[in-house]
Parts: sequence; C-alpha cells; structure tokens
Amino acid sequence: MVEVRLAGIELGGTKCIASLASADGTILEQETLPTLAPEQTLPPLAALLAKWRSARPLAAIGVASFGPVELDPAAPNHGHITSTSKPGWRDTDVLGALRAGHDGPWGFDTDVNAAAVAEGRWGAAQGLADYAYVTVGTGVGVGLIVNGLPTRGLAHCELGHIRVARRSGDAWPGACPYHGDCVEGLASGPAIKARLGERAIHAIASDDPVWDEVAHPWRKCATRCC
Repeated sequence: MVEVRLAGIELGGTKCIASLASADGTILEQETLPTLAPEQTLPPLAALLAKWRSARPLAAIGVASFGPVELDPAAPNHGHITSTSKPGWRDTDVLGALRAGHDGPWGFDTDVNAAAVAEGRWGAAQGLADYAYVTVGTGVGVGLIVNGLPTRGLAHCELGHIRVARRSGDAWPGACPYHGDCVEGLASGPAIKARLGERAIHAIASDDPVWDEVAHPWRKCATRCC
C-alpha cells in the first residue's frame, strides 16, 4: 500500500515552516526558513516542494499565509497577498509561486485560519464547532471557526487593525503604518520593539513597565458606553 503524503507551507511574517506529513498527521520532514523578500523566500520553498514531490507524489498541498490575502477562488488575484504592511510583499502571488508543477488538490488560507483548524483537530479546540483563535506575533490575527469551518464573507476575519480603548495617559502613536495605534500597532512584536528603542525585546523582564502599555486590565468606563 502506497503511503499518502501531504505537504504544508506556513508563510509567517518572520519565518516559514514547510512540513511533509503522512495522512494521520505524523510529521515526516520539516524545515524552517526566514521570511525575507519574496524573491528570496518563495523559490527555496518551491524547490523543497519539488524535492518532496520527486521522491513520491504528494496527495495534496496546503498553503497558509500571512495577509491580508485574496481567498476567493474566482478572483483574478486569488492566492495573492494584498495590502500588507510587510515591505515588498504587496501583490505577491504566493500560491502561483508554490503550486507550479503540482496538479493535485491545493488548499490556500490565512495562517490564523489554518492554525485555528489545527487546534480543532489536534489541539485545545477539539470537540468545539464554534471558536476563535487569536495570534499575537509579527502581526495580530484571528481565525474564526463557525460550524466547524473557517468563516468566509466579504473578506477574511480581521482583528489586528481595529481601534481599541487606550490605557489612560498612554499617548504613544503606535507602530502600524496604516492606523498607528490599532491593536497590531500597539501589541504586536514590532510594536513592542518600537516602544523599547535600543533595548532587546527578548531581554525584558515580565514585570517591565513596557507591558503595562501593551496589555492592561479592561475596566468598565464611568459612562457605561462599553
């Protein structure tokens, strides 16, 4: 009996993880590459898929990418990154660069939707039909699962680029190039690094005052508008 093999690419804002797995989810091979410019990042990933494919056919390949991305299969730019804040990646055809040479089934979604589906199958969301997965890293994203499937609508789910109530006295303008002090502009990895200035982000203590500006307890306002 021929072993069914699947491949998956997680394209993150900082690093990419390529995995070769069996049908039951067992990881057979895995490689991690830094996310650089598209022309430095996508060809090595495509070459890795080609190497795995040459050894034995792949039953399916899934690609999960940072975004925003175009998820509508009928759109002319399906599989493209769209108006991302990551320099050099706007309008990049991620799916086209990676699917060349593979005529079998493909899956393409956001990195957070893929992580949410994985939590439902193997992780903390097992047994749940409706849940949210929130990630805070290079960006801030959310994957929403409704009736066991990732949600679809006018666009994919958004959480990072929304406005939130600021901590009293915090006038820092934020780090998002589009919105300044949205969630991502205040709480993502690059935002924390921007607040720290010359200090290394991995060296700050858990009680450092910077955390008071990144995350603070929610309190109902006196006007009861929330």
